[in-house]
Amino acid sequence: MSRIAPNDHSRRFFKVVVCFERRPDGGLRAWSEDVPEFMLSHKNVDALLADIKPALEVILSAKFGEDILTEPLVDLREALEDRGIIERRAGFPLSWEYVAHYAQA
Repeated sequence: MSRIAPNDHSRRFFKVVVCFERRPDGGLRAWSEDVPEFMLSHKNVDALLADIKPALEVILSAKFGEDILTEPLVDLREALEDRGIIERRAGFPLSWEYVAHYAQA
């Protein structure tokens, strides 16, 4: 993650890549090289996916000393697949990108 000076909102948005790995028990593990403190693991995949956004927000807000919000970015390929423009690929994505931004400008 690039260094941003405290209270410098000139660069309000930044990307966080979350990587996924299947666990031997069928669960899922998530981590981010961009945010080394972020690591989640759960047997229930839906529970893990639901925990990503709040976990990133807590960690990043503590890191920056300000409220940081995160949202998953829409994958362009998935949007094209959903509209039937291109053929759907099989499998779970190995990573997902989130946009993080200051809560207030």
